[in-house]
Amino acid sequence: MKWPSAEDLVSTCKLPQGYAYQVLREEHIPEVASSVLDWQPTWRVGSASAFTQASFYREKAYLDQGAQRDVFVLLIRAGTELAAVLPMERLPEALTLYGCLAVVSPAHRGRFAPQMRGDYLEAVARLVGLEFIYAMATLRHTGAQRWFEFMGYRLVGFAPGYDREEISPGVVKRVIEAIYAKSLVPEEALLSPSTDEMTPTVRKAYEAFLARN
Repeated sequence: MKWPSAEDLVSTCKLPQGYAYQVLREEHIPEVASSVLDWQPTWRVGSASAFTQASFYREKAYLDQGAQRDVFVLLIRAGTELAAVLPMERLPEALTLYGCLAVVSPAHRGRFAPQMRGDYLEAVARLVGLEFIYAMATLRHTGAQRWFEFMGYRLVGFAPGYDREEISPGVVKRVIEAIYAKSLVPEEALLSPSTDEMTPTVRKAYEAFLARN
């Protein structure tokens, strides 16, 4: 289950002209960590704060052609300029990919994502043999929500208090996030659960989920 190369991704999820994929390398780490914090200064707390720390990448992330680790960091560049940092994590036993976050330079927001030919998370998952993708989307703006919906993800629920965010200088709150998911296997590969084994609350929610999907 080897992580793909930038060349593998070019052939499965093309970027618009002027942009290119790059897989994280050791020499990129200082630039990536400082850029994430510059682009999102409130990410000093919560799960996203890991991606502002150089030590996290050195200890946890796969580095291009290095030892296989479960965190994969895909970069997008415009020439030599860093335009986006797209980390993800695999859960190999479950054959699942978690889209940790996506952060784009303010100078490139709205420029390349609408022109991407496909879903980069799905492209990575298929290349490494994973079967399910999920991610959390903030409810503080609609950008991530719109992207996941456009790419065919299902809104499967909400996670109250899932993460921590600095909502104003020095004020940290636990936040509700939307949960999006995409299955890469055919419907017949999914076990259809019996409603007899569900509480009334779960059954009602499950039937509503089926009705809207």
